[in-house]
Amino acid sequence: MHHRRDIRADIVDALDRTWDTLRYPGAVYTGHDRVAIAAVARATRAVTGTGNAPLPEPVVEAARRVATDPAGIDEAWVSRIVTSGLPVVGYVELVGVVSRVAAVDAFEATIGAPPRPLPEPSDGDPTGVVDENARPAKGFVPMTHIGGIWWALSLVPEAFAGMKLLHNRLYLSPSQMREPGSPHVLTRPQIELVASRVSELNDCFY
Repeated sequence: MHHRRDIRADIVDALDRTWDTLRYPGAVYTGHDRVAIAAVARATRAVTGTGNAPLPEPVVEAARRVATDPAGIDEAWVSRIVTSGLPVVGYVELVGVVSRVAAVDAFEATIGAPPRPLPEPSDGDPTGVVDENARPAKGFVPMTHIGGIWWALSLVPEAFAGMKLLHNRLYLSPSQMREPGSPHVLTRPQIELVASRVSELNDCFY
């Protein structure tokens, strides 16, 4: 798309696939809802997008908070938001949408590319697909495993798969994380230094 001549092909593929998934229905939201959530998140961060789509107020509040103040998310806030009209499955799916949009936007801003236009939403009903094995755990939401931020979106398989795709391509896959070396141009210490600094700047509580 933009400024991609020197970008690894697997990263370009992951970004393109990630963006395309926004248009389709998820577990709770229609494709139109998901694109509207992306627009709200972008508008809150002053990135191209209208953010004026008709969404319930709890959904708008959550999209804005996740987009701009993730460090301000605590158990009390999550408890309030999921009892004010945004079910926990919808919250997890929303986090998946907003975080993927933020990751793609941040990557393309870093390489000097303009924000991608939001995709045209696809029609269709939400799938209702969740992982019934998820149980309350860290992150204030049900997860399929109790350990690690890796499983934070595992209640919603579509959101979990989208997170894994970007994680594996932009950082490291779980198998690569277990190895001391690096499959990329940066050395493993350099990769971890960047990851740690970004986490610190974003006040990541984990």
